[in-house]
Amino acid sequence: MIKLYDHPLSGNCYKVRLLLSQANIEFETEVVDVFKGENKREKYVNINPAKKIPAINDDGLILWESNAILMYLCEKYFPILLPYDLVGRANAYKWLIYNKTSVDPYLAKARAIKQFYPEDKQDLDELKILQKEGISSLKLIDKHLDEKSFFVDNYSVVDIAFYPYIKLSYQGDIDLDVFPNIIKWITKVESTDNFVYFEEK
Repeated sequence: MIKLYDHPLSGNCYKVRLLLSQANIEFETEVVDVFKGENKREKYVNINPAKKIPAINDDGLILWESNAILMYLCEKYFPILLPYDLVGRANAYKWLIYNKTSVDPYLAKARAIKQFYPEDKQDLDELKILQKEGISSLKLIDKHLDEKSFFVDNYSVVDIAFYPYIKLSYQGDIDLDVFPNIIKWITKVESTDNFVYFEEK
């Protein structure tokens, strides 16, 4: 059985839980309380030396980095979530990398500042920069989703990767109402089979 090193408030962990649930893959979770620094303790560092969540143990294979985990799980267990043809996969990989370089870093950090940092520790100048960069990426995504149901031809691992931090961007004081195509896309993602909702704080 797959073990997922998890935290219920992590968008990156949620991505993996969503894919596992939609693929009907049996798994168990072990919560790593990042708020107590458990991710920096020896027990977890031996699993992921990068000290981040999530990670998985699949019959002895240890893997970390959320989008790498998503691609691995698709390849092994649920390939229907990856395009079959080479061009389709290339586009999926493009978006998966864009997600980790140009979307999650801004939306997730803005959310963290507003939701998890004490007020006296919130760097509002940094927050403004994160919001600006996040909104720039959301504009690109909203344009891409014009007259499209999903990022690639059908619902895929790409949609799973993008969903959590876009959905939760309001927690970083980013308004999605100005992105109608993203709003429609969120509804379509939430209508897919075996969808499980994020535990919002």
